[in-house]
Amino acid sequence: MAELTFRGLDVGLVEPEDDLVARIAETAADEYPLRDGDVVVITSKVVSMAEDRLVAADDVTVTDRDERVGDVTGLDPREVAVIYEESDVLGAIPVADIGKELILEHAADREAAMDAIERMPSALVTDRDGRLCTNAGVDWSNSPEGMMTLLPENPDGSARRIREGLEERTGADLAVVLADSEITGAGTMDLAVGCSGIEAIDSNFGRTDVYGEPKIGGIDLIADELTAGSALLLGQADERTPVVVVRGLDYEDGEGVPNSGGLIRRGLRKTIQLTTRLKAREWF
Repeated sequence: MAELTFRGLDVGLVEPEDDLVARIAETAADEYPLRDGDVVVITSKVVSMAEDRLVAADDVTVTDRDERVGDVTGLDPREVAVIYEESDVLGAIPVADIGKELILEHAADREAAMDAIERMPSALVTDRDGRLCTNAGVDWSNSPEGMMTLLPENPDGSARRIREGLEERTGADLAVVLADSEITGAGTMDLAVGCSGIEAIDSNFGRTDVYGEPKIGGIDLIADELTAGSALLLGQADERTPVVVVRGLDYEDGEGVPNSGGLIRRGLRKTIQLTTRLKAREWF
């Protein structure tokens, strides 16, 4: 039976304009030399840091729209301004209203959890370059004081650049996936925001199940599954493990995370239409 392993790497605290490729290559050489077929999963935060994708909150120009949205959502208007600059806003999730009790129930520190909820009582559902995410990936956490970290400007391009750099330094044939945490249901999960050297989706729709019947599922989000597994090592706080090497996966070569924004827009519209018809049948 094939074995799939996940190995975390501590590349140290990454600062703006650091050579992230060199950090990863040197750390791996000392701790876990990279091999052909390895998938290197990296938190988008350290990539953004190395690419100097930081915004000083006090330098942000706030408009009347940002103030109004801030009033409705409880978000800092400066953050709202950056989110609108980075993306198209589709809607909002009232995180504090629907998940506060569950969050506090699972909090390691209730006081710190309350502070976090107050900082982000809501989340904006955004379409960033055709990809659905919350708050356009704009994040205050694990950022220097008074600064917001943005997603890499071109996550797929960043993944490709890092992969090519690592291959040049190590001689190994690799894949790279960038991970970012997103709100899903009552918690968060790491999803892929960029990838290079690996096909992000394994399309097996229509394959038969063990009883020979066509299977409705089967479109496996390979890149997302890798980031979700790696998140157990990457963590969300002070784990200082921003890189995970996945070894033993059989995957197809590919480039980029498929866009989902258009699909989500159409899906929301069709879902609302179908729900309206359903309720009309119930009532009449």
